[in-house]
Amino acid sequence: MKHLEQSKWTAVKKIKDWRHYEVLNINKKEQKVEMFSVCAKKIRIEVAFKDLKDNSKWQRGWIEIVEESS
Repeated sequence: MKHLEQSKWTAVKKIKDWRHYEVLNINKKEQKVEMFSVCAKKIRIEVAFKDLKDNSKWQRGWIEIVEESS
C-alpha cells in the first residue's frame, strides 16, 4: 500500500467536474483510498482499490484526456 501514498491519478470520466486527484488517506480495512481534487482541494472522494486498477476508470499519474465532441 506504500505505493499509493500521495499517488496522483486521472479519472477517465470527470468526477465532480474534475479529473486530477491525489491520494490523501488509505483505508486498508475497507480497501479504499480517500482522494482530493488537485484543482479544487475541498472536493474529496473515496475510491475502491479495485476501481484504481481498472484502466477504463482511472489512469495513474496526471494525463491529459481530450473528450470527443458529439
